[in-house]
Amino acid sequence: MALKLIPLLCLLSAMPTHAIAQDQPNNDITADMQKHFAEAYNRGDLDAMTAAFTKDAVRVTPSGIFQGRDEIRRGFQDALKLGLHDYTVQRVISRSESNFVFNAGKWQAKLGDRPFYGYYTAIVVREDGQPKIMQESVTVATP
Repeated sequence: MALKLIPLLCLLSAMPTHAIAQDQPNNDITADMQKHFAEAYNRGDLDAMTAAFTKDAVRVTPSGIFQGRDEIRRGFQDALKLGLHDYTVQRVISRSESNFVFNAGKWQAKLGDRPFYGYYTAIVVREDGQPKIMQESVTVATP
């Protein structure tokens, strides 16, 4: 059963912890995005969760490749059904390159009492004046 859960756990790990900012420090915007995503997840608000991604974003997870908000939404829908809780994320690396921001970090969550964790990378761009995730890759660490 646990092996079947691993790919689905990866679907959730897109906690937006990154942004492109011109007048606010990255850490302030990072905290805001992280807070809003966590609130959306706790409410089961798929619209708010998928709004963190560009229209043609790509997510690569152990359970598959999801392209565009509709597919990403379906992936998050599966993750919400699992009942994950206590979700956190820690950005470890962040750097700007031209019009992109590259981030890498670690995510953690619990399913019942059992902890899971993994790693992510994300590329963030501006879409319609807002920072959005254009590409994200997620892993689940082996126990």
